[in-house]
Amino acid sequence: MLKNIPKILLAILLIATPAQASQYRADLLLKLGNRQLNNGQLTAALNTLKESLKLYQEIDNRTGQANTLLHLGEINFTLGKYQTAINLYQQSLNLMQDTGNQPGTAQILELLSNAYLNTGDEKLAQEFREKAAALRKEIGNPPREASFLGNVGIEHEKLGEYQQAIAFHTQQLTIGQETKNRDLQIYSLQNLAAVHRELKQYPQAISFYERVLKIASQSSDLVLTNITLKHIAQTYENQGNFDQAIALYQQQLETSKNPENKAELIKQLGRVYTSAKQYDQALALYQEQLDTAKANKDIYTQGAALNNLAFVLLKSGKVTEAQTTLQTNIKTWESLRANLGNTIDYSTEQTNTYSLLQQVFVSQNQPEAALEVAEQSSLMAILNLLGMRLGTESAGSGLKVAPKEIILPTITQIQEIAKQQQATIVRYSLIEDNEIYVWVMQPSGKVTFRKIDLKLQKPIIPFNSLAELVNKTPIALGVKNTKPPADNYKNLLLQLNQILIKPIADLLPKNPTEQVIFIPQNELWFVPFPALVDIYGKYLIEKHTITSIPAIQLLKLTRQKRNNTGGSKVLVVGNPTMPKVAQQSLPQLVNAEQEALELADLLKTTALVGNQATKADILPLLPKAKTIHLATYAVLDDTKRQGIPGAIALASVGDNNGLLTASEILNLYTQPKGQRLRARLVFLSAGETGNGSIGNGVLGLSLALINAGVPSVIISQWASPDTPTNVFTTEFYRQLKQNPNKAQALRNAMLTTMKQHPNPKDWAAFTLIGEAR
Repeated sequence: MLKNIPKILLAILLIATPAQASQYRADLLLKLGNRQLNNGQLTAALNTLKESLKLYQEIDNRTGQANTLLHLGEINFTLGKYQTAINLYQQSLNLMQDTGNQPGTAQILELLSNAYLNTGDEKLAQEFREKAAALRKEIGNPPREASFLGNVGIEHEKLGEYQQAIAFHTQQLTIGQETKNRDLQIYSLQNLAAVHRELKQYPQAISFYERVLKIASQSSDLVLTNITLKHIAQTYENQGNFDQAIALYQQQLETSKNPENKAELIKQLGRVYTSAKQYDQALALYQEQLDTAKANKDIYTQGAALNNLAFVLLKSGKVTEAQTTLQTNIKTWESLRANLGNTIDYSTEQTNTYSLLQQVFVSQNQPEAALEVAEQSSLMAILNLLGMRLGTESAGSGLKVAPKEIILPTITQIQEIAKQQQATIVRYSLIEDNEIYVWVMQPSGKVTFRKIDLKLQKPIIPFNSLAELVNKTPIALGVKNTKPPADNYKNLLLQLNQILIKPIADLLPKNPTEQVIFIPQNELWFVPFPALVDIYGKYLIEKHTITSIPAIQLLKLTRQKRNNTGGSKVLVVGNPTMPKVAQQSLPQLVNAEQEALELADLLKTTALVGNQATKADILPLLPKAKTIHLATYAVLDDTKRQGIPGAIALASVGDNNGLLTASEILNLYTQPKGQRLRARLVFLSAGETGNGSIGNGVLGLSLALINAGVPSVIISQWASPDTPTNVFTTEFYRQLKQNPNKAQALRNAMLTTMKQHPNPKDWAAFTLIGEAR
C-alpha cells in the first residue's frame, strides 16, 4: 500500500503525528481541489474537496474548513445549485467570523450577495452587499472597496437604477478623495456625470465634468482635458445650449493636432450648427473639410465630408441636392473597395451614406426606393465583413468573388424573393438615434412601410435609446449572474415589443405556424424576438414562427444551398477542453457534455467531448455530416484578427489553440466538392460575448457557414453555465424528427421548454438564420 505514496510524503507520514499527517493531506487535497475547480473539473473538485473537508473536521481545523466550504459553495454556484451554495457559504461565513478572518468574511459576504441575487431575493442580496462594503472600509482596503463600489454602481446604471448608481459612485468618490487617489476621483466623477446625463440633469452633469477638468488642469493632462471638454460640449448640446457647445468645439478645434480627433470635432461642430439651424455655417465648415481632403487626395475624408454635407442639405430641406451628393458618395466608397492597398475601415461612413439616402427617399415619399437602398447597405456590409466582392466588381481589388446569387437587387427582385419564401418578411433599419424604418413584405409581394419615432413612444420603463434597452436585456434576464424580479425583465421585454412589434402587429400573420422572417440591423441582432411580450403577457413565439436573415437577397443563396445539401452522418460535440481567448481559458459549459451525450443517444451517434473534440478531429468529419450540433461556445469576436469575427471553440491540445475561425470556415467554400460543407443544419448551442462588435460576430459565423454550404444555422446569443440547454436542444430534435420544418421545431421546443423553465434566459437565445426547411 505504501509503494504508491511519494517518498517525501511517506517521510512526513512516518515521522509526523496522526494529526499532522491529516493536516498535510487535507492541505494537499484543498490545493488539488482548487486547481480542479479552476480547470473546470467540477465533479473531481467536488469529490476532492469533500475528502479535504472531512479531514479538516476530524482535526478541528476551522480555517481549513472555512476555505474548503467556500470552494464547495463556488462549485454549487457554478452548477446553478444556488440554495446549496448559500448553505455552504453561510457555514464558511460562520467559521471565517469565528477565526477573525475579516478579508475572508468580506469575500463570503460578496459571494452570498451574488447567490441571493440569482435566487431573485434582491433585498437579501443588497443587505449582504452593503455588509461587505462596510467591512471592506473597516479593514482598510480602500482600493478594493472603491473598485467594488464602482462595479456595483455600474450594474445599477445598466439596470436603469440611477439613484442607487449615484449612491455607489458617490461612495467611491469619497474614498478617492480620502486616499488622494487621482484616477479614482476622475473615474467616479465621470460616472456621476454620465448618470446625471442619462437622467437629463444637465447642470449637475456639467458640474461633475468641470471638477474633472480642474483635476486635468492641475496635472497638465491635455488628453483628459480634451476628452472632458468634448463631454461638456455634448452635454450643452443635449441641453439645447447650442452657443456654449459651439464655443467649446471651436476652442478644441483650434488646439487639436490629431487628424482623426479634428475630423470628429468638425463633424460635431457642424451637427450643432445644424441643430441651431445655422445651416450656412455648417455647409461652409463641411465644404472646407471636403476641399482640404481633395487637395490632400484623402479619399476617406472626402467621403466623410460628403456625408456631412448631405446631412445638412437634408436637414435644411434641400433634398434633391442631398440625393445627388449621396449618390456621388457611393462611388467614393466603391473606389476605396477597388483600391488593393487600402487599409482604412470605411464601413461606418459607407453605412452612413446609405442611411442618409434612405432618409432622402422617405422624405420624398418613395419608401420602396428606400428599401432598395437599405438592402444594398446590408449587402455591402456583408461583403466588407467577408472580404468579398460582387461578380460585377473589378477583380483587381484582390477580394474573393461572392456567390452569383449575391447581387444588389431591385424592388421587383426583392418582391419576387418574398413570394418564393411564402413568408412575411420584416426589415428594420435604424435611422439616427430616434427613428426606425420598417418594411413588411407579405407573401404576395406587397410592401408596407412604417416609421417608428422613439421620442413618441410611451415609456414603460425609463430609457434613453434603443441600444440601451437591448444591452440591458441579457442582464435583466439573469444571463450575467444578475436576476432582478420577474416584473422587471417583463417590463423591458414589453417595452421592446411596443417599439418593434406593436406598430406592425396588424401586418403579421394570424396563424402561428406561418413564418415571419426578421431582418435586424446592428444592435437589433441581439433582441430576443421570441421573448418579446405583449400587454396580455403573451410571448411573440406563442403567436408566430420566427427566423432571421441578414439581408433579403441572402434568402436566394440559402435556397440554393438547401437544394445542394447532402451528407449522411450526425456530428455531435459537447464541452471540449476549452481553449484560451485573450490569454484566458473559456469557462467550462457545465451542462454541455450532458447535452451532447443525451443528443447522441437520441440521434443514434457518438458524442465527441473533452479532448476528443479537437479541430484536427472535427474538420475531416464536417463534409460528411448532414447535421452538426456543437454544444460549445460561439466566440463572437475576431479572435485571430483574420478580418472576419467569430470562431467556434473546440478542444485545445498542445500547440493547437482549438479555435475554428469564421475565416477558416469560409475557406471550406473554395475546397474541392468532397471537402465542402453539405450539412442541412449547424446548431451552435452556446454564445459568448466577445470584446468587439458582437453583432458582427453573429453575422461572421452564420455568413461563413452559409457561404460554405449550410442553408440553416441556429446560434445562441448568450451562454450561461447553468442554463439547461440540454432540455431545449433535446426537445428541438424530437420535434424535428416529427416535422422537418426547423422553424416550427424551434418554436415548439421553446413552447415546451418555457413550461418547465419560464425565464426566457433558458429558451429565447436561439435564432434560426436561413432556411426553415
